[in-house]
Amino acid sequence: MEIESSNQIHLPKEIIEEILPRLPVKSLLRFRCVSKSWGSLIVSKIFVKKHHQNSMNNPSFPQQRVIIQKNSDEWPMQCSLMSILSGPTNTIPLSPLADPTNTTVTGYEIRGCCNGLLCIRNDENIQLWNPSTRISKKLPEIYNVDFIDQLGFGWVESIDEYKVFVIVDDSNSIVGKVYSSKTKAWKTIELFSDFVHHWPLVVFVGGKLYWKNGLEKVINFLDLKSEVFGRIELPFDQEVYGFVGVLGGFLCVLCFNYQIRGYRVWVMKESWEKVVTLSHLLELLQPPLVKGLNGDILVNCGSILGVYNCRDNVFRDLSYCSCYQVTRISCHKDCVGLFSHDAYVESLVSPEDL
Repeated sequence: MEIESSNQIHLPKEIIEEILPRLPVKSLLRFRCVSKSWGSLIVSKIFVKKHHQNSMNNPSFPQQRVIIQKNSDEWPMQCSLMSILSGPTNTIPLSPLADPTNTTVTGYEIRGCCNGLLCIRNDENIQLWNPSTRISKKLPEIYNVDFIDQLGFGWVESIDEYKVFVIVDDSNSIVGKVYSSKTKAWKTIELFSDFVHHWPLVVFVGGKLYWKNGLEKVINFLDLKSEVFGRIELPFDQEVYGFVGVLGGFLCVLCFNYQIRGYRVWVMKESWEKVVTLSHLLELLQPPLVKGLNGDILVNCGSILGVYNCRDNVFRDLSYCSCYQVTRISCHKDCVGLFSHDAYVESLVSPEDL
């Protein structure tokens, strides 16, 4: 470290390059103006990747945000995941999610997230959007399409390629379309002969998109690199299969078990593993979103968003300032009804590059 007579401290470049990737996106956006060298560093691909890896690997979730959307006609709200899992109160500090069009927008649905980017759609277009930098990009229009049904968004790490997958009604036939960030265009791919597409929830895990195959004991997937479809059989007995999700970076499935009259969450690692049993919860609309360091999980129970303590079987309702045993949960008329919730990690990845 060198200290000049003017008392200005100049840190070596190597130290600066270790400190900056650990900072929040909001700070880094301001620091681009410090100097030309800082500005070039912060927008470089190597820096963006390192910053994202630091954010993903931090176990306390300081850069992760939760999105809450009541319905597609109301603009989503957001809050810090860290404040939910470790906050001292039950009140969610919500703030509006940044608007990608800088206008009052309605009718948008968030249909996927990856590396800090959200894939959103309405009846007119599909956009990739970074809510942290407030940069968005409209994807090319899909022509001669009557209806877009299923939609998934993910990333092929080995070749650094983002892809969007949709099922469309193209002149009375159902076809698959894939947008590639490399070609900047859509192409048609062949579907299963017995493809089930009326299942809108699609999740991204490890280079693949997953969704339930109707009411069957099957999960469909699309390998984004090879663009080849596959299926996973669900082996569990006496369980009703619900939605798929992502928990701790692994594919998970939420099942209702009639014997315990509660839910079980199974995670696919080398094989299926039961990670948690949620007894007495009346209605889960989605698999758990996040599992904290202490084992608490964030769940959407009916019209209530809350934190479930698996050790003590206690549910902390985030809609009210209260905490009570799970067996006492009921839906109240003044609850905040939830349409969906999701999580994203704040990043510097720019949709303009895709």
